[in-house]
Amino acid sequence: MNGPNKHNIALFDIDGTIFRSSLTVELVNSFFRAGLFPKTAKKDMENDYLAWINRKGDYDTFSKKLIEILLAYLPGLNKDRVDIIVEQVIKWQQDRVYRYPRDLIKKLRRKKYYLIAISGSPSYIVKKFAINMGFHVAYGLHYEVINGEFTGRILNMNPVSHKELVLNHIIEKYELKPDWANSVAVGDTDIDIPLLEQVGNPIAFNPNQQLADYAKKKHWKIVIERKDVIYEIKKFSYLK
Repeated sequence: MNGPNKHNIALFDIDGTIFRSSLTVELVNSFFRAGLFPKTAKKDMENDYLAWINRKGDYDTFSKKLIEILLAYLPGLNKDRVDIIVEQVIKWQQDRVYRYPRDLIKKLRRKKYYLIAISGSPSYIVKKFAINMGFHVAYGLHYEVINGEFTGRILNMNPVSHKELVLNHIIEKYELKPDWANSVAVGDTDIDIPLLEQVGNPIAFNPNQQLADYAKKKHWKIVIERKDVIYEIKKFSYLK
């Protein structure tokens, strides 16, 4: 807390920023392993996945495919069954995080920062993951449940394309009064730019090209974690 009426805020993306994968990817793969989603859909997903990791496609295309699969096959699934799978994913994957953001989160908690996670993954796994990491608030895609079953409808705005609106919603809902100059934000892609621009201490962590370009222009801190080494980048170059 900075003064009686101001909050120091810490904003984090999750997938690719804290978690060294995607919560949606791990969740969907678990649904396939449990036999809840058809094998034909998995093959379709794997084509986009291979295109992405082989640098022949992009993550946005792969991410949209994952959401399409959830919207197609989540309807009718029992929430209790899904909760069991979510708990298993959290148990298996909770330590699969980057060291730099993990240690930064601990440091910011000690300094009494208000920690907010905003992710495009489903809220029912985002919140469990974020609570384990020590966050105060977590926001993800909220999939509707009626009579204990998922309908396939998404009830809230997509944070992937509206992170600044999601942040404003959280600030209003929890009646926060941010001290933006002393606040921190960490993200890994250009989608996170609206959050990074909001604070006095933006950190581009393992950034994609678009975010790296923007961070360089704005003189933001750029941090790269490779294996067990963490680099703060002053100058960089990459293949066009």
